[in-house]
Amino acid sequence: MEALRTGLPKGEWLDREAAIEPEKEHVEDVRAIKAYRDIGKRNEAEMKDVLGKLDIRFSEVEDKDRHEVSDVEAMAEQAKAELSGQGPEDEGILAEELTLEMNVAPLTVVGSGPGHYYDFSPYHCWHRCYYHNEGGVTQGHSSCNRASKRMQTYSRARGDGAGFWDDNYTTCWSKLYFAFWPRQNGHVRAFVPYQTRGWFYIYANDKWYNSKSAYIDVDVRVQLHQNMWGAYHKDDVFHISSQNINRQGRIDRNATMYSGSMAIGAEQWVIAEVALRSRAYADGSGSTSTVDFWGTDYVHVPYVRFDFS
Repeated sequence: MEALRTGLPKGEWLDREAAIEPEKEHVEDVRAIKAYRDIGKRNEAEMKDVLGKLDIRFSEVEDKDRHEVSDVEAMAEQAKAELSGQGPEDEGILAEELTLEMNVAPLTVVGSGPGHYYDFSPYHCWHRCYYHNEGGVTQGHSSCNRASKRMQTYSRARGDGAGFWDDNYTTCWSKLYFAFWPRQNGHVRAFVPYQTRGWFYIYANDKWYNSKSAYIDVDVRVQLHQNMWGAYHKDDVFHISSQNINRQGRIDRNATMYSGSMAIGAEQWVIAEVALRSRAYADGSGSTSTVDFWGTDYVHVPYVRFDFS
């Protein structure tokens, strides 16, 4: 922890810390999927036996699924053409950011006493995607830009088979890091404004002889660090899940959130980590989910305000 006493934490240390929670989540999810796999395979075998007794060939069911996949891919491409980059203008939040930057003194990230301290310039960022594939399609992109203060992710999953055990998901993360230097002991919490500009498409067609589903989950998180990490505070931006669904739309939102309060010591950097997490999940042939904050879409964090007392 010497880096915290002599200056901002090094990028290598932050990169290791940034990966801990996402990798833990990924390992636990894969473990849970594997634990259920044998049960799912037994359920699939039982359903094939029922179909056989009804004189329904499973190969015919699979042929229908292949045709459905083609149709769904076409609908997903149409959704992308209609929705990508179609969010509202950012004039309001950009005007607020400009006004604050013009009126707040430089180096306000140094706190000599109680007050509100702004950091307009994230000093580090991190991004990564995680995948689990059971025969379907899993695709993802992630990036972050300190200059524009934007986080970007693209998560897509398409299922395969009857859906009893073929779990497929893509989870992408992007993180920005802001900092505050207190000159005395006290308490601090971070105020985080953010805006989302993105879109989604989701499809699943569950029938009595299969087990298909899809879901999308998006959240923005913030946590503080001084000597140790505080708890994540999470804002649930968007969630949708169903076994029978064909839906698309924009995810455009202007919002704010707070971190938890942390007791801090003087003359040590306080770090605020702001994270975007997007997940697309699908099981069963034809099931598809896409959540896109990529290209001209993004999540923007104009600044972090450290409320010091």
